[in-house]
Amino acid sequence: MKAIRTLGLIPILFGIATHVQSATTGPQPLATDEAFCARMQQFIAGTDMPVENVLYEEDSYWTSFKKSKPLAQPLTTHQYVRYQFADGERAEYPVTVACKMKTAERIRTANTGVSGFTIADEDRQCQKWQALMLDDVYEALEAQGSTGLLSRDHVALAEEDSVFIGPFWLRPELYQVAYSEGDTLKLRTKVLHVEYRRFMPVPDSFMGTHYCTMITPEYLAKLLQGEAQAPLLQE
Repeated sequence: MKAIRTLGLIPILFGIATHVQSATTGPQPLATDEAFCARMQQFIAGTDMPVENVLYEEDSYWTSFKKSKPLAQPLTTHQYVRYQFADGERAEYPVTVACKMKTAERIRTANTGVSGFTIADEDRQCQKWQALMLDDVYEALEAQGSTGLLSRDHVALAEEDSVFIGPFWLRPELYQVAYSEGDTLKLRTKVLHVEYRRFMPVPDSFMGTHYCTMITPEYLAKLLQGEAQAPLLQE
């Protein structure tokens, strides 16, 4: 398993568990750890800036997480992990992870004058992160000696499910991140991407945001090993 460097843990209130600072990039296979959304933010925005990642307790989706907003200065992301499938059945491992992040453009404009860090000209897609996660999980399982894994030819990324306002991203509460289509496992991402400079009027707090809901490495590993079966698409 790849290592991650954690720079600090700070307890906070209001149903939020901790702040975590991360200065590493790239998915970490098999674990939705405390810096998952921080690393994803760095990847999405192509930046090596440190990120504070705010973690939320499982039952705070509609109370605290819903109201939370990522920040470009200091760069701060928000992470919510769910242990339920789309049909409401509970799992013993994380099933979905939701990350609230900022766009590369917004990070750059908010940190004008800050030197020593790289920031991309434009965002990468959440789906690209998911593709790298898939590669890493396969690599980790094979390194552990797992056999009989689902063939890569039978795994595909569904087109990003893009929405334009926050309420559409939050619902359905139990979003289906994986489904079976014939003999193929399809992986889904739900995305809210609001550019910092745009003509459509939106609240300032939503400008330059990039939100993503996706499968966790743990659930993905179960599917690839045949220890879980993705249902048909329910929507």
